[in-house]
Amino acid sequence: MNHFVIMPKMKKILMLAALSLIFVVLGIVLLFISFSVKAEESAWLTLASILPIVIFGLCFIYYLKIFIKREPAVIISAEGIVDQSSFIGARIVKWDEIKEIQFVSFSGQIYLGISTFDRELIINRTTGIKKLFNQVNKGLMETQVNIPVKILACSLDEMLKVINEYWEWAMQERNSKI
Repeated sequence: MNHFVIMPKMKKILMLAALSLIFVVLGIVLLFISFSVKAEESAWLTLASILPIVIFGLCFIYYLKIFIKREPAVIISAEGIVDQSSFIGARIVKWDEIKEIQFVSFSGQIYLGISTFDRELIINRTTGIKKLFNQVNKGLMETQVNIPVKILACSLDEMLKVINEYWEWAMQERNSKI
């Protein structure tokens, strides 16, 4: 079977990069304001300005990298689903690791949610800041892999059709080996 490649919507990526940059600029403005405030208030204001600079600065770099590289957000293949849709994307999730696939809603956004048999699978595959973010993600949502549908340049119906075809094929392959 051929791979089914889903690219990110570049307009959405540019919009997210622009919003990230706006928050970085706001953080820089807050940082300059903190220099002119009393010492007691300055510490909190400095922290409140450095956090958005770092977090949204990393977001801006990530979205800029996506825009320049133009790599697929999701690849569906005979091996499984490759999630590269976000900074903490799970990378490859093999069909035999997937327990359930469903749409989930969180904070007004729809995600393609993938539950794995091992709830720690994605966390155990990552290190550093990605591992930390995946642990936070685990506390927020039941599914271990969450692909934001809004940024995908593919219709939900087409994506579901392809996922179902590959999943059924993978299950038939697995059952034929037993």
